[in-house]
Formats: sequence, structure tokens, C-alpha cells
Amino acid sequence: MLSPKVARSIFKFHGWSLVGKPIPEEVQRCVFVFAPHTSNWDFYHGLMCMRGWNVPVKVAIKKYWMRWPFRWIIKPMGGIGIDRNETKDGKRLNQVDLLASVFKQYQRIALIITPEGSRSARNEWKTGFYHIARKAGVPIVTLTGNFDQRTIEFGPVFTGEEQLDDIMRKMMEFFKKGVGKYPQNFAVDHRYA
Repeated sequence: MLSPKVARSIFKFHGWSLVGKPIPEEVQRCVFVFAPHTSNWDFYHGLMCMRGWNVPVKVAIKKYWMRWPFRWIIKPMGGIGIDRNETKDGKRLNQVDLLASVFKQYQRIALIITPEGSRSARNEWKTGFYHIARKAGVPIVTLTGNFDQRTIEFGPVFTGEEQLDDIMRKMMEFFKKGVGKYPQNFAVDHRYA
């Protein structure tokens, strides 16, 4: 795993900076909502930022990617293998329950969710992050990137007790400033914009 000092150096070497308010204390145990996610480069720069400031990032990824030789790269980056086809008593496990249960395994964890659900433009986002946070009893922390300005910024923090509609409206206002590597592949959720 990269040390925070090395990750900060890589982040700055690429010309990126962390702007805005200080890092919220809630990042030590939260559901992280990151957007835009238009390419793997958006994720890479976001990950270097989080590692650089010692945020305990974990990313749910298909269990397939946790096999050799990929696991040597994915696991140190915070990858957690999730079997989407896992069953219990012949029934497929609910994805919200599956991801909320990850919080039982770690004391410090910032589980990253990209609610767009795709690297292509989607004007209706997935809301599983909200249900995961409520089920796990953890806050929701927002984070956006601006590829043009090479900046990453923290946004609103929610307790997870607010109503989904209120959270989504505030999030859309914040994420409007995000610019992915491929801006044409990013859209905020039109239902809340």
C-alpha cells in the first residue's frame, strides 16, 4: 500500500490539489459518494488524494478482480471483493445488505460509491449509497473532482438520517461543479437538479 507521503507526492506531481474546506472527520467511517466518474483516471486521482490524506478508502469491486494476479494491485488500493451472485438459502443476497455488512469488518472505512452507475452519462443516479449508509449507521460524505482545474473538493456531509430527496437535491447542487476527464459522459440526476 502506498504511504500517505508517496500518494500526496504523486497527486501533486500530476498537478492536482485538494481545495476548499478541511477534510471532514466523518471520513474515518462513512459512505463516500464520488462524482463525476467518467473514466478510470477520475478514480485514480481521487484515490491518490484520499491515500495522500490518510483516508481509509475501500472500494467494492467484483470478486473476480480479487483473484491472482489482479489482487496484488487491487487489494492495496482498497479493493474489497464482492460476490454479486452470492446466495443464502438459495436466494441472491441484497446488495445493500451485502455492502452495509462490510462496515462490520473494519473500524476505519470510507466505502466509495459512484452513484452514476456507469462511466457513461446517466441522468438518473442510483441511490443505493443512501440505503447502505442508513443500514450501516454511518454518515455520507461527498467528494468531487474537476479535471480541467485538477482539483478535488469535499462537499456536504450528511448524517444519513435526512430524507433522500433532500440529500439528492443538495448533492446535485454540489456535483454540478464537477468535471470529469470526459465531460460529455457526466450528467447530474435530472430528478433533483
